[in-house]
Amino acid sequence: MRYAIVSDIHANLAAWQTVLADIADMRADKIICLGDVSGYGPKPVEVLESVYRVVHVTLMGNHDAAVCGKLNPDTFSPRAQAAVSRHREQLSETGMAWLKTLPLELALPGFRCTHGDFSDPAAFLYVIEPEEALLSWKATQEQLLFVGHSHLPSIYVIGASGTPHFVNPCDFELEDGKRYIINPGSVGYPRVGSCRSSYCVYDDTTKSILFRQLPFDSEGYRKALQEAGMGDDRWLEERENLHNLPSLREKLSFSKPTPDNAHVQDLREHARVNPGKSRNKLLLMIGFAALTVLLGGIAAFNASRTSASPTLAVTVPAFDLPSCNAYPLAPGKNLLPDLPHAITPDGRIEGWRYAFEDRTRQTFSTGLRDGASTLFIRHAGPHKAQLESPLINLAGTRLDALRLRGQIRKSDAFSGTVFYQLITYTTRPDGLPVQVATPSFDVRDSKRKASAPAASVNRKIELPKRVTHVRFRIDADFDGTLELEQPTLTDAAGDAAAPKKGYP
Repeated sequence: MRYAIVSDIHANLAAWQTVLADIADMRADKIICLGDVSGYGPKPVEVLESVYRVVHVTLMGNHDAAVCGKLNPDTFSPRAQAAVSRHREQLSETGMAWLKTLPLELALPGFRCTHGDFSDPAAFLYVIEPEEALLSWKATQEQLLFVGHSHLPSIYVIGASGTPHFVNPCDFELEDGKRYIINPGSVGYPRVGSCRSSYCVYDDTTKSILFRQLPFDSEGYRKALQEAGMGDDRWLEERENLHNLPSLREKLSFSKPTPDNAHVQDLREHARVNPGKSRNKLLLMIGFAALTVLLGGIAAFNASRTSASPTLAVTVPAFDLPSCNAYPLAPGKNLLPDLPHAITPDGRIEGWRYAFEDRTRQTFSTGLRDGASTLFIRHAGPHKAQLESPLINLAGTRLDALRLRGQIRKSDAFSGTVFYQLITYTTRPDGLPVQVATPSFDVRDSKRKASAPAASVNRKIELPKRVTHVRFRIDADFDGTLELEQPTLTDAAGDAAAPKKGYP
């Protein structure tokens, strides 16, 4: 028997239809849903109707419980609470009644399923850390367990040593003497990697697990969200940034022009207005707009002089960086993007974003120093500047410490400070990263002088247990010229690819 194990569809009809087509291609005999058919997405009615028709067993997730009134959604994020309210309004009494009948667990020969964990299925606890998997193993006897809830495709395994381990998703066969917990990931609300729909297939004859990750019609999903008045999700925006294809040619119209006889005839094209009143009104509007801009400029200038650092909202041009993944790790892999050899025509530093306090007196350029890419920042007077990397997703790496290295050179007339920062984040249950801390390290002068006045930083940074993302930032306030060499952010545990701890 081949079982398709799906979870966390979250009212995403576009993703669900993609997965259903793939399940048919994989010739699965039965479909098991681990819960959260509802929540977050724009199409609860259509998704529930489809799941009811084609899924053999559907379990209850925390969002399903909230929608049907069996769970108080007060602990949910505002976005999740809004979706629960909307889904309650859209679902009929029949749909709500079906949600109320969904069980918390499913037991079949050799394996068992639930949404959260098995120690207390009604509490919807997360299984993210390997140690958290122990509770489910203690509460069950089966060799193979399936859970959802975290949206993180993952494998947890325990053997004769009694020590639980996290393993990155991969196709494998069950081994005697070992027990497993499998999370198939999310069909409709992916949060990691390339943001693809994820599910898995279990063959109880060959004792094999096969992970499937599929792109879906994200543009259709986005349109449905907008039509429902729900806005975009952050993970969806990041996915679009990753997968948008660049335009190769200018936009041309290939449609036929409308013939003259297709236009409405005998209509008055213009209406008379009082030119004097119109001109006075226009002048008044122009004057008001100019005054608004002037006051706004003064306020912005005063704020920039008193704030500790320039706001990244004034990046030139303003743009958002797509997040990147640290996984898979390799020995010595630098998690930071390379400094570019050139600046883009629209003034961007490819792979990075920056903020200047006063663009009229701050400039940058790229070049080579000892054969390595170097970024030159020149300030005519004391000014602040920031340079930031993309958000780096640590999912699957199990990193517990990072090594931050960097070197700068200063002009003879340089005066000021340069700090290297590592911003750490954890992830809320709704998938949004939340800032935890910002360790900051002063880039001090080197004891062993280089050919030019130089300063460097080399620090090991311990990561708190729940850190899921990091971002590197350079925060500088100086007068003169600063040369930034390529910074590196690597695994601190001997550049190992599989450190001890696991992170969501």
